[in-house]
Amino acid sequence: MQRTIVIGNISLDNIHRPGHLPVHQLGGAALHLAVAAARAGLPVAPASVVGDDLASLPDDPRLPALDWSLLHPAPEPSAAFTIRYDDAGTVTAVDTAYGAAGHLTAHALQVIDRHPEAAFHISCRHPLDVPAVLAALTERGCPFSLDFHLPSAPQLIRAAAPWLRHAATIFVNAEEHALLTHHAGPCPCPETVVTDGPRPARVVLPGCAQRPITPPAVPTVRQITGAGDTLAGTYLAHRARHLPPAAALDRAVQAASQHTAHVPLTFPAPPRAPS
Repeated sequence: MQRTIVIGNISLDNIHRPGHLPVHQLGGAALHLAVAAARAGLPVAPASVVGDDLASLPDDPRLPALDWSLLHPAPEPSAAFTIRYDDAGTVTAVDTAYGAAGHLTAHALQVIDRHPEAAFHISCRHPLDVPAVLAALTERGCPFSLDFHLPSAPQLIRAAAPWLRHAATIFVNAEEHALLTHHAGPCPCPETVVTDGPRPARVVLPGCAQRPITPPAVPTVRQITGAGDTLAGTYLAHRARHLPPAAALDRAVQAASQHTAHVPLTFPAPPRAPS
């Protein structure tokens, strides 16, 4: 399968959920998506910028085998996000310290220039210059998919609108889909995957109705962050092996539900056991 390069943030997240102790964990859309895609069999390389605090990330024994060759070091601390959820699992506030991620756009443009043979996924988040990255991908004819994050989606969907028709797949949640429809129509590219938390997910295809996929019940939800990225990474891996959209979405929904039942990747990582 064609290697997929995931452009986005890898971060240190502080997660606050009602009724739970705060959790300090590894995060970032690029990490969650790349991990899920790799577990589903896709050759994947995160293109991210991190500080010395995450320099040992490639040695983390909890992560699957990833191509770390595009992980770029920077002198600043890694991006850090404090994310607060309400009882329904909706993000209510995000406090950000971008740190090393301030160099992500320059790194991403260099990666695109050096690897025009790859497929790309773009996690559209601040501080990435999304129009510059999408313009570079379109100019080179690189296949790409992308996703958004609700706190920044109103600005970034509007900014990305001129290039959305060139995407292979767009991933949005229900609220983001309303914004997407406003700026680019209900089906701006060949596939739009729409999720809605624990409610049914669906693939929107031009002129073709698809059966929604209902996530299985999870007895104990241990984490929320990264579920959408897990769904996207799994979906991309199965579409890359030519599974139909409905079958790929079914497997992706299952993987996202399993993700919420797993213990988060707390930081720092435990040491690798001696061989």
